[in-house]
Amino acid sequence: MSESKSVTSGVAGRYAAALFTLCEEENQLKSLQKDVKSLFELIRESKDFFSFIKSPIYRREQQELVINALAVKIKVLEHTKNSLCLLARKGRLFILSEFINEIRILLENQRGEMSVEVISARALTQPQIVELEKTVSKVLNKKAKVNVQVDKSLIGGLIVKLGSRMIDTTIKSKLVKLQTTMKEVN
Repeated sequence: MSESKSVTSGVAGRYAAALFTLCEEENQLKSLQKDVKSLFELIRESKDFFSFIKSPIYRREQQELVINALAVKIKVLEHTKNSLCLLARKGRLFILSEFINEIRILLENQRGEMSVEVISARALTQPQIVELEKTVSKVLNKKAKVNVQVDKSLIGGLIVKLGSRMIDTTIKSKLVKLQTTMKEVN
């Protein structure tokens, strides 16, 4: 992870922890979960919104007005709206994706769960996914929620991302290692 990515994640983590704590104290974690889902979908599905939060051309006041109106429209919690407006006011909307991810992780930890990203060379069957969830759950001592993506360029094998850890058993990575080794021999 690059240093700037680490700093961004740290800042997002602090904002996320503050919002999570407020919602936890007021028994609003289920509503916070809905807010996170809505915001995640908005970022993923709206290229215009994604461009807006990443763009440096808008003044902080403009960003705050837009974020406030958007928060009201999608009916997020008052604490969520205030946090989003604070990000805009401080010129930190560009960390919104990381902020949402950090809240998602806090919510999962609170429920004793962990999301696991799996990238496979081919689509996994439902029984394979269930078996993978069972295996990872035993290793983590948490309920694993597996999200599978397909990348045919991997040729075969899996990449499993468990938080900050990554296990790469793909044929593509083995070929790259072999190629590097062969270059070193010459």
